[in-house]
Amino acid sequence: MSKTEAPKTIDHVVSLLQKHLGKLPVTISRTATDANIDVAPGHFRAVIEELKNRREFDFNFLRNMVGIDMQEEGLACKYQLYSYRHRQSVQVTVLTPPGNPHIPSITDLYAAANWHEREAAEMVGLVFDGHPNLKNLLLDEDVRIHPLRKDHPLQKVEILQGIEDTTPGFPF
Repeated sequence: MSKTEAPKTIDHVVSLLQKHLGKLPVTISRTATDANIDVAPGHFRAVIEELKNRREFDFNFLRNMVGIDMQEEGLACKYQLYSYRHRQSVQVTVLTPPGNPHIPSITDLYAAANWHEREAAEMVGLVFDGHPNLKNLLLDEDVRIHPLRKDHPLQKVEILQGIEDTTPGFPF
């Protein structure tokens, strides 16, 4: 593949995913910026291994991941992966059921996941099964709150202070 080849379109990536992941229990869709795969925690590792190891994908770079509090729906984690070989990206979304925030760790597949998983565990309360050292990064070790959870005690105070102002634009 030449370095001047254009990045793959989202539709191309979606069709590639549908063709090669069709047997796995996933939902494939598109967002404004990426192809998206929704997968349950129990099938997450199989999907990630396919995305990384299958030659047609070769998603060898974990660009980012973030934990999200979906309130009554549970906690979610979104992973953005990129393939340098194919110049394509994908987002993988894992929604955990309420009260069971467990997702398998992928630190053995992507070294960058170590830091990201620790941050998501600390900030929103996700549990990454198999993580080698799931300790706090930013808060003291004995602090057991999750500051980015919607039920965090300071959330209402932050809203009253205008931190989550919904007016359009940037009021700097």
